[in-house]
Amino acid sequence: MTGTPLADFVHGLVIKCGIPVPSTWTRLNEVTLAQQFLRGINEYFYQTYNGIGTTNFNGEELQYFSEFHKFWETNHKRILNARINKTRVQKAAESLARAVRQHGVDILGVADETKGLAVKAIAQVRFFTANQDFREPPEDQYERYREDPSRFEAEVIADDPADFLKLLGMTRLSQTDKRLDFAKNAAQFLLARKIRAFDIATSFGNDAVAIREALVSAGNMGYGLKKANMFIRDMVELQVWPELKRFDQVDVASDINTMKVALRARIIETDIPLLSSFLDVFCYQYGYIDEASARAWRAVWEEWRRTDGKTAPASPCQMDYLLYRIGREYCKEMVVRYACDKGHSFYHFGGGLRYCRLPECAGKRVGVRIHGKVLPCQIPAKDLPREEGVMLLGDDNLLKTFNGVCPFETTCLPKGKDFSILDPPKSISIKGETGWTQSYAYKGRGGGGMMG
Repeated sequence: MTGTPLADFVHGLVIKCGIPVPSTWTRLNEVTLAQQFLRGINEYFYQTYNGIGTTNFNGEELQYFSEFHKFWETNHKRILNARINKTRVQKAAESLARAVRQHGVDILGVADETKGLAVKAIAQVRFFTANQDFREPPEDQYERYREDPSRFEAEVIADDPADFLKLLGMTRLSQTDKRLDFAKNAAQFLLARKIRAFDIATSFGNDAVAIREALVSAGNMGYGLKKANMFIRDMVELQVWPELKRFDQVDVASDINTMKVALRARIIETDIPLLSSFLDVFCYQYGYIDEASARAWRAVWEEWRRTDGKTAPASPCQMDYLLYRIGREYCKEMVVRYACDKGHSFYHFGGGLRYCRLPECAGKRVGVRIHGKVLPCQIPAKDLPREEGVMLLGDDNLLKTFNGVCPFETTCLPKGKDFSILDPPKSISIKGETGWTQSYAYKGRGGGGMMG
């Protein structure tokens, strides 16, 4: 049996693995093949059973999700084989140094409008918000403080964390139970020490590493390495804690954007493209690439400091905000290629254009068709959408800051034939209403899995 998509897939998979195809292959019934193949795949990847064994997550013993989970936990690093490309590291360091020389050190700064609040207030606000995941822009955190500072007191948040989430507009987001724990436990962190957030630095000897370790080890208050690094960076950048010991040991607060830039700039390389989060059971791939990204950006910073110490920042974490913005604003397929009914080709930001905007068709309402999307860096900067020489973007967009030329243009080589758009890993919550630990499916029962 051949010719059906599933049969062709199974046949091709067998061939790729070097397994001889049996002579009875062509006589297999398609439905029987599908039943046996999908049942086996489902059992191996997504079903558990009593006695399968346990793994450890944040000090808690949890049952393995499936046989694949056991295999993936042990072998994900060998399969992915993430490594740092030293040549690309050198190019990335050169690119960042050149960008600072051309545009000034302000491109590295954190753009955070603090509404003129005093440093102690800034620390209190950031401590209770940096540990939360914002997939949508939050309510203006500093404005909320200015309206009612008492809502940011640790005692108040500990007594009613749900009210604090409501204050910041986070109740519309998912995983509310987790967010409630983060808010309450962060409040307890301060209350147990009888301090405010500003006093965290002195409580740990003004030592950046000690502060980070305390935040991470506190448990279930949202401060993993990423959030702890980001919080410490903000406290230095916003002049709350201007001088910390061992600040140079704080890494880039690796996230989906900084990982994206690392992969596309090829400072990180892997043997195979990254897997879907549906296969990354318990997020081993995500954690592995997250760690690799932090190491890679530290290697870039060390090279930058070695070759051009005058432009290099004091710590790798001070590269973070620029890298994050490049990933968010440059590494996004937001440039749409259009062709109009008169045969003209041009680019525009977004897919909502109705008529040709070239001068030749002005006032004629000539219709257009979309012919694909590209990254801004994949076309000449002069071809990016402009009117009267002004790029059609808000003033705060990096494309305007750099006039359409990404700082990593000479690192990624995005216009070359060998460039490919590598995507970063995504993560499924390990614990939570829609996480891995709420999605166990047992052999013989059927069903199970995650719900949206």
